[in-house]
Amino acid sequence: MDRQMRAYECFKEGYNCAQAVIMAFADDLPIDKELLLKISSAFGGGFAKTRNLCGAVSGIGMVLGVLKDTLGNVADDKKDVYEKVRSLTDQFEEMNGSLLCGELLKNMKNITKDYVPSERTAEYYATRPCVKFILDATKITEDYLVDKGIITK
Repeated sequence: MDRQMRAYECFKEGYNCAQAVIMAFADDLPIDKELLLKISSAFGGGFAKTRNLCGAVSGIGMVLGVLKDTLGNVADDKKDVYEKVRSLTDQFEEMNGSLLCGELLKNMKNITKDYVPSERTAEYYATRPCVKFILDATKITEDYLVDKGIITK
């Protein structure tokens, strides 16, 4: 199954946007899948439904952070990963107009900032644009990692 389909299936199973993106790369990451799910569990809804940074975008950062080479000192490591993640998040923002969950969902009715996850119903999946954001984030990340020879298609 390709990575975009894996991300889509994870989201349809009820995982949040960050979890869907990171699980699309679970076979490429040197971390147990259950731990990946736990690490990414608070990043849905723009970080615990605060509607800040999109969970799919957070997933990009998590995947790149786990797969990056260590350069030997903290300052260089941060600079390196920030540069790579910014390149990909710039692509996401160009495609979707924002990096913020609240802005990406601004035309959705009944979007709340409370901490209770929305019930996953057929209507939820039919009206929620999050699938597009998950697929975009997964593709951007995959294209980058394949281009750099870090993973294979």
